[in-house]
Amino acid sequence: MGIEDQAKAGVTRPNGDVLKPDRRHDGRRPVDTGAVLHLIDLGAKLHGRIVDLSLNGCSIRTEQRFSLGIFRRVETEFRLEGLAFRLAGVTQSVHDPWNIGIRFLNVSERKHDQLAALIEEIEESLARRQTRDANSPAEEPIPRADSEPRS
Repeated sequence: MGIEDQAKAGVTRPNGDVLKPDRRHDGRRPVDTGAVLHLIDLGAKLHGRIVDLSLNGCSIRTEQRFSLGIFRRVETEFRLEGLAFRLAGVTQSVHDPWNIGIRFLNVSERKHDQLAALIEEIEESLARRQTRDANSPAEEPIPRADSEPRS
């Protein structure tokens, strides 16, 4: 039983922790692409890498320490599978000084459709990799960016 199945079932770990189901409506997809996090109120930028992506947000590992907390207005800029994105949002969670959860806000219908198509491509790539892993030890890499945004 995978970790997600265990969480849905409310499995208790040996240390007594009960795995809780994920609150998110849209599942996260693993990615590895460069990103620029624009801090709107400060006019500053942080560079980092998006480590997972969903229709509602993403997780970013920053190169610099992030100590500003949650609910900061941001724009997340990245390029993946040939598509460029710059999405408005807020910092939703700070897991540690280098890992930030972003919730996208006010995404236009066009950008939402592009993001949905991108996530579908990621899912197809992951499915191909799982099929290949079942048949051979070779791995397909996690989807990566064509080029890194460095604005």
